[in-house]
This record gives sequence, C-alpha cells and structure tokens, in this order.
Amino acid sequence: MLSMLKEILSLIIKRQDVTEMYPDEVVKPLLTKRARGFVSVDTYKCTLCGLCAESCPSKSIKIDQHNLAIKINYITCLFCGYCVNKCPEQAIVFSKEFEGASKKQDAFTYTFNIINISNIKRGKE
Repeated sequence: MLSMLKEILSLIIKRQDVTEMYPDEVVKPLLTKRARGFVSVDTYKCTLCGLCAESCPSKSIKIDQHNLAIKINYITCLFCGYCVNKCPEQAIVFSKEFEGASKKQDAFTYTFNIINISNIKRGKE
C-alpha cells in the first residue's frame, strides 16, 4: 500500500496523468481480480437446481424449467454475489464485462439457454 502511494505521489510531482482516460476506445481500464461485472451463467455446467434464484435477495433470477433457461434481470440485480456463492456447480460467475449502457429496457434482461440437458435436475417442476 505504501509503495503504491509513493508511486502516485511521484507521478503527481512529475505532473504526469494519474487518471485513466475512460471511455476512450484505445485505453481500457485495468480491473482488479475482485472486480464484479455482469453475472454470467455457464450454460453447460448449470443444472437448473434453482438455488441461485432462491438465494437472490432482489428476485432478479428466474428459472424457466419448461424452456430450460435462466433469466436474469440486470436492472434489479444487486451484484451481491449470493447466487455465485450458492451455486454448487460453479455455473454462475461474475464476468469482467461491465459496460452495459442502453436506451432499451429489454437489453437488461438476459436469457441463458441451458445446453447440457443431461445435467438438469427436474425435482422442482
């Protein structure tokens, strides 16, 4: 931490830019390992067990057993990580994608169609 402060102070003294020029197309911001982008579902690992939807405090995740899909509403999602921590198959992860600006409300609801049908647990139909 101290070395980082020394580096920043040296940049300030030398009058060099410290701020990244975002959203410049050439320069992308450096994300930390713990950065949280959108929640993403690995459609091959998912078993549609429903634990992610049960753990979601904002009820942003809906399991569609009939169409074999997971629907996530990013407008109401809190990005809390409960679904990521609860998934026994580690099928839900935080992606590094965070740029989601849109003028259309439909762009914030995403459907993940499950690919590996043999994994699906049909206990909650």
